[in-house]
Amino acid sequence: METINRLVINVAVLALLVSVCLVEAAPRDKTRKGGGAVNITCEDAGMPKGDPSLSGDKGAEVWRFARSHYNNRAEYLDEEAARIRGYNTDVVEAVCRIAGKNCFFVQDPYSHCWESPHGYDARGGIGLHGDYYEACVGWFVTKDRRRVFDFTDAFQKNVFSHFVVKTGNPNNFQYDDLTGSKIGFLESWAADEHCVNLLSDVSGLPLDESQIHYYLTQTELEAAVNADEIDAAFVTDDLAIAGNLEKNGPDIDSCLVDGVAVMVRKGSTLPSWFNPAFKKLVSTPEYEQICDDVETVHGNIPGPDKEDICLE
Repeated sequence: METINRLVINVAVLALLVSVCLVEAAPRDKTRKGGGAVNITCEDAGMPKGDPSLSGDKGAEVWRFARSHYNNRAEYLDEEAARIRGYNTDVVEAVCRIAGKNCFFVQDPYSHCWESPHGYDARGGIGLHGDYYEACVGWFVTKDRRRVFDFTDAFQKNVFSHFVVKTGNPNNFQYDDLTGSKIGFLESWAADEHCVNLLSDVSGLPLDESQIHYYLTQTELEAAVNADEIDAAFVTDDLAIAGNLEKNGPDIDSCLVDGVAVMVRKGSTLPSWFNPAFKKLVSTPEYEQICDDVETVHGNIPGPDKEDICLE
């Protein structure tokens, strides 16, 4: 019955992917964090026919890319345009056009691509595992994720992770001794409790469950630090919160294997056309314009500059 339901869902999704749409998938195991109905909004990426040498499509195959937003120049919600914009969207749109692919964006919570639930191992989300879409846009490559999913080549530079504290460090947080310290994390993010527990030259590990606190948004995480609910947050330095709070300790490079890429199920053929198309894009003036747009078109949104995002 589950197989039949999934087939019906996928057929319905493909039938609706002709304009901006809303798809409500069948309920999943509600005992899993993030379980239940998957509510997806999607939009046509508007791809004209691309380079025939890069296109292997037969007929009108549709490639669905899931994304969300976190008020960053890479991915943010443009309220006026009612769509997600940013560097990641610009890159994927250009790559799909060059490759001659029929691409659609779907909006879904990050946790439906990947989740790091408190007290459990990090794991793949029900959206990507369940074939509600072919790919998730904007994910750093990590060891945990690479064991579960495949990735395209990275289209953003890699970044460091670090602890951040309230300005002035009134709680006297010490990055090299986490005994008793309450640490905040963003749900589904690469800088998670599992990375912290593997840090060397740090005492007080592994963290006790009472020390681990997860938050859905940067705003909630930053507010928790400033309200002394937690002693520090552990984040990647591409986030706005990293610049709003005070850094404590050294840059940490052990959480991430590579920069931001598109995450796909094991064995997906998507990287086989995405990677050469992206390589071609990088060599064109269009990519230079996409990078310039990080600061011009998207410059009113918090986030890293083009030098910190774009590949050289």
